[in-house]
Amino acid sequence: MRLLLIEADPLSGKRLAEGLGRNGFVPKRVTSFQQALREREDAGVIVFDAGLSAVEVETTVRSVRSICAGQPFIVLAARGDWREKVACLDAGADDYLQKPVRSEEITARLRVIIRRSAGCSTDRIISDGLALDLKARCAWLDGCCLDLTHSEFRLLRLFMLSPGHILTHAEIWQELHPTGEAYSANAVEVQVARLRQKVGRDRIRTIRSAGYRMVPAEGDDGRPLKEMSPCMRTCSAPCAC
Repeated sequence: MRLLLIEADPLSGKRLAEGLGRNGFVPKRVTSFQQALREREDAGVIVFDAGLSAVEVETTVRSVRSICAGQPFIVLAARGDWREKVACLDAGADDYLQKPVRSEEITARLRVIIRRSAGCSTDRIISDGLALDLKARCAWLDGCCLDLTHSEFRLLRLFMLSPGHILTHAEIWQELHPTGEAYSANAVEVQVARLRQKVGRDRIRTIRSAGYRMVPAEGDDGRPLKEMSPCMRTCSAPCAC
């Protein structure tokens, strides 16, 4: 998932970005609030490493939240005063972590707020016989592990975190190619076609002149997938290799 990291210190930002990258995110580093405003639309989640006074942090949090209304948002700060934590949370931050903090904990907190924003209570999203684990980066169809490439997993994750929503070609491209490669609608169609072969064509509908939308598979009887099939219990290696 694409992540916007607001961090003024180059060295600290580099280390944090590398840690988040190892845990499945694609960080875009910016050094100022003004830069963040220009990059915000491409990010699925925002991390703000605050090196400001308490008043400036609260003001910045309010500004980011007013513009990025629907994006999960975490604040990192060296100070641990409870008043500042309360002020930031009331200003719109989804979480507040005191530094130093390991990238693994930040990643876990990010998964929590991403699940919450998608209406999920665990790392595993289950829908119509299809299951996806955000932490293990595995997916299953009817309890059997899917052999997905890294790009296919990210595309499936995008669809399952956006149930019922139409995803445009551009949105899919940004998720699959976060480093700024030249846009190709044909390449998006190829990626979607490959994912359809593995999860079923009926699950991903083409919306003419708009994009794609994930829907319940045709013929689905509405019964929930068993929480842990034998394959899901024994499969521990990530599919997105």
